Amino acid sequence: MEQEHQQRTSVRLVVVDPELDAQCDRVEQHLLVPLARAPRGAGEDALFTGGLAAFRRIRAVLTEAVARGPRVWTPNGRWEHEGLRALQLPTGDTDLLYALLRELSGALVVPPGSGVVAGFLGEASATGESAVGLVGALARVLSMVDLAPDADTDVLLAALEAAGDEDVRLSYAQEEAWQRLAHRVTMLLTESAPLHRFL
Repeated sequence: MEQEHQQRTSVRLVVVDPELDAQCDRVEQHLLVPLARAPRGAGEDALFTGGLAAFRRIRAVLTEAVARGPRVWTPNGRWEHEGLRALQLPTGDTDLLYALLRELSGALVVPPGSGVVAGFLGEASATGESAVGLVGALARVLSMVDLAPDADTDVLLAALEAAGDEDVRLSYAQEEAWQRLAHRVTMLLTESAPLHRFL
């Protein structure tokens, strides 16, 4: 049963760029690793250790997808849209990270009196880290690897899937879809606050 759960995947369109990499580094090193290493009571589950493992598997898929290709070019063939990839992510991993995000977001609204999350919130404040900022970074990463589909993602995903392993040269209509997606991704990574939907 567990093996079946791990094998369920869904195809996602993802834009992997240095800003996403930086957000992933921050989430892993300053949020998930400390939570996974925190001592837990007998009644607490493995949400935090499982979340770290799931996050690392997703990062491995992202890294492999970037290395694998295909390369995506502008209509004139002169510029490359690096990091635009179609990939398959295990739904069990994203579901687990959403569950972890809900747990952490709830703790920000109503701080628990004790337990792993309470300890982490206290330590984050003591080290000068913003717990809200770290949980927000996790929300942004999940928003990036689980983009809500729209007409633009449909157009670009179809172009990547049709190309297979071959390089893709976008049409002008596809390029317009890419430009809109790039703006959306910029908003997700920098200006908007996806965390608000969990609070």
